[in-house]
This record gives sequence, structure tokens and C-alpha cells, in this order.
Amino acid sequence: MSHAITVRLSSGRAYCSGVLIAPDLSAGEAPTEYILSCAHFLRERSGPIRVGGAFFHAHVRGAVRLPRTDIAVLRMDRPSPPRPLLRLATHPAPWFAPARTEGFGQSWHQRQLRPGRVLGRTPVALGRNLRTLVTSAAILHNHPRAVKGDSGGPVIVGEQIVAVQSMITDPFGVNTGLATVAQVAPHRRAILAAVEALEQAY
Repeated sequence: MSHAITVRLSSGRAYCSGVLIAPDLSAGEAPTEYILSCAHFLRERSGPIRVGGAFFHAHVRGAVRLPRTDIAVLRMDRPSPPRPLLRLATHPAPWFAPARTEGFGQSWHQRQLRPGRVLGRTPVALGRNLRTLVTSAAILHNHPRAVKGDSGGPVIVGEQIVAVQSMITDPFGVNTGLATVAQVAPHRRAILAAVEALEQAY
């Protein structure tokens, strides 16, 4: 079911993943104009960002990057068709909980499902380039492994979105299967504020 809410964001030849969310962050069958994704994809994008991969197409009309974490909220220029939107978690990802990550890594056209498990949580994580900061992070192990292009895709525990994919651990180019994800529960208030800001701006 959740495949219908995972989208692809693209700008030129670069792309990442994202997930459709309700403006009040609740669950239910509904159209929406809002996407949750990773902030680092937006950092160097100056051209238009297209939305695809969930059986409809749109463009991003505005975005808000949350400070001190790798989460962004984006608003599309048209609503999606009704979709089975998932609730954003109100509690941190449980230790050792089975999880699944969805994204477009390694495939422009086909969403990939990557089962995994939450190995733990950490207050802060910093990317290898020292530019991507994730506060309230969680560490996952996925098999198949998460890859570039999965960034921004939803991490789902039960039927709740607990995080978005942020960084993979690949020392010397070797993908270990470990991934750092940006949890949503500690940032719910900021996410709601971002939705409100986008509603007022557009």
C-alpha cells in the first residue's frame, strides 16, 4: 500500500526520493500537495524540481528545510490523486523494530522496498562531507542495502513514517548496509510549522 505514496524528486540528472504526507501529518485516504524528503538534495538545486513516480506528475512550488536535521517539507503545484497517506510517528523509532525503507535508488522508474531493522538511535550524526547534519538520528541495517537515490524516502515501522532516509555508510566505497535516517517524531512541530509557512506563501 505505501508504495503509492513514495515519490521521486528530480532536478536535471539528479534525483532523490520523498513521501506524500497530509498537511496535519495524519493517516487517511486523501489528496495532498505536501511531500517530506531530505534537505540535502535541495542544498545545491537552483532549477525546477519535478515530482513523479507515484502515477502522477507535478512540480515543486516551494520548500522549507528544517534546521539542524536532514528533513525538508515541499509543496507541489497541484494535489496528488487520493492516496493512502501514512501518519507521521509521534515517538522515536523503537530499538530493534523491523522497518522498511522505500526509494528510487538504482532505479529511476521502479520503487525499491528495502526491509531492515532499527539498530539504535543517536542524538546527532554528521555526514562525511561535514555538511549534512542529522539531529535525533536512528541507525538502520537494510537488506537489500539502501543506496544513493533512496535519500528522502520513507522509513516505515508498522504503518507509521518514523524517519526519512539520509545517509549511507560506505567507507572506501563499500556499502556496509548501515544507514543513518532522520527521525520525524522529534521534529513534528517544525514540520507542521513548515506546512503552515508553505500554505501562507503559496
